[in-house]
Amino acid sequence: MTSRFPFHQYARATQHFASARALEVLALQASPFLGAVVGGIGGGWIGLGRLASLLAGSLALTAHVFVFNDWAGRSSDVNDPRRCTRVFGLLGIDSRQVAGLSVALLVAATFALAMIGVSAVLLGAAIAALSLLYSCSPLFGKGTPIVASLIHLVGGTLHFLLGYTVFHSVDARGVAIGIFFGLIFAGGHLNQEVRDHDGDSRNEIRTNAVVFGCRRTFVASLLVFTTAYVVLAWLALLEFVPRPLLWCLLLWPWHFAWSVQAFRHGLGFEAARWMQRRYRVLFAILGLAMLLTALPIAELGQRSFHDVQLRASRGSLDATPNEPVVLLR
Repeated sequence: MTSRFPFHQYARATQHFASARALEVLALQASPFLGAVVGGIGGGWIGLGRLASLLAGSLALTAHVFVFNDWAGRSSDVNDPRRCTRVFGLLGIDSRQVAGLSVALLVAATFALAMIGVSAVLLGAAIAALSLLYSCSPLFGKGTPIVASLIHLVGGTLHFLLGYTVFHSVDARGVAIGIFFGLIFAGGHLNQEVRDHDGDSRNEIRTNAVVFGCRRTFVASLLVFTTAYVVLAWLALLEFVPRPLLWCLLLWPWHFAWSVQAFRHGLGFEAARWMQRRYRVLFAILGLAMLLTALPIAELGQRSFHDVQLRASRGSLDATPNEPVVLLR
């Protein structure tokens, strides 16, 4: 009976975090998946296998980040009225099992990413290192204004590149598109800091919202999101992404109008959550548009490549009427 107790604890911890974090973890897989699509998903079983390894590794890595962050912040979450009901310690789950689950997820992620290649493992390790800094470092963590936002900017960029490099080497195009996703991630984090202002202030965690105030942080979030829209326009004009994505700039007035509405009604927990639900819908629409425009281009590119190869092979075998056939002996 005692030998099965730790496994029971691990099962409870897994069930707890699956119910609390599953939707967020799944939503964040859009970035590496779109990275793989933009990078050019390879055909055949090998391509599908690499894509499956990416999704499995990214899922485990993202889950590790959330579980580790909850483990590191277990003492402060108890003092947050909106989080205390979800603290694993108060639900009878031992912190050692949570730490073990976090390590197991990181090992599983590393194993899955190793099936892709060295670059995927290095990018995964970099994301895990940023998570460690954010959750534990007193100088470069969540309690350091601006730095925490930069961590999310870099982390969001690397998460896109994790998918992009599965079928494509790192280049200026991939980094530029990755910065677009990083800006979305950083803007969302600033809005989240506005949402969690009361709990962070109670725990003396010096987030941007606590240090600079909710209004300034919310405006900064809007400016970061606006920069993301500008970067998207720049990417489309450079044809780093399909030009039809310029139409997605029409989503920005909706984003701005909703931000003004949230600002006027007072920036508290409910207003920030209200805004969060709406900008997630906008970027889901944008991601769907990116998916629909990227897939035909990738398919046409592959077809054109095969057509060129076919014509070249035919040209080497067929001689024109006015050209004598030379036989080499």
